[in-house]
Amino acid sequence: MRYIANPVEVDAQRITGIEERTDNGCVLQLENMDTVLATPEMLARMTPKVGDYWVIQQDGYIYLNPKEVFERKYRKAPGQADEDSPEPMKPYFTS
Repeated sequence: MRYIANPVEVDAQRITGIEERTDNGCVLQLENMDTVLATPEMLARMTPKVGDYWVIQQDGYIYLNPKEVFERKYRKAPGQADEDSPEPMKPYFTS
């Protein structure tokens, strides 16, 4: 049987720091300077690394996503600035 994933729009932040893992989970620092707790359930699926993503779906479901998987699956939503890219070039017209 063939399946197609519905398009999903998410909020996501890159993980920039990881604190020690405990029985309660692992504290992560995000690129927007938020600090979040990855639960043991989240950590059962993967061990986060700097550069991976903290992802929140529109329905509120939160998960971790490896960098390679996230960047292959998602692209920036229209109208979102790309902080890693230089300012777009302005058109050059001559009269």
